[in-house]
Amino acid sequence: MTEIYECAVCGVVSKVGSNLCRPDRQEDIHDYCGTTRERGAMCTEIKGSLPIVCGTCGRPAKQADLICNPLMLG
Repeated sequence: MTEIYECAVCGVVSKVGSNLCRPDRQEDIHDYCGTTRERGAMCTEIKGSLPIVCGTCGRPAKQADLICNPLMLG
């Protein structure tokens, strides 16, 4: 099973916890995708490198397979 982490500050999800400011381990995609994420400011370290968001709930992600409806940014 792939480990999944969500940033406790801005809600970005990633397979690598060290990519996030405050990683919080999640059980699976249903724990975060499709839910309303916190509307806090995007973590500075992540802001410029986010390639994907969920077209359904708006959750940002580092990898497309971590969200249910991936849309490429840019």
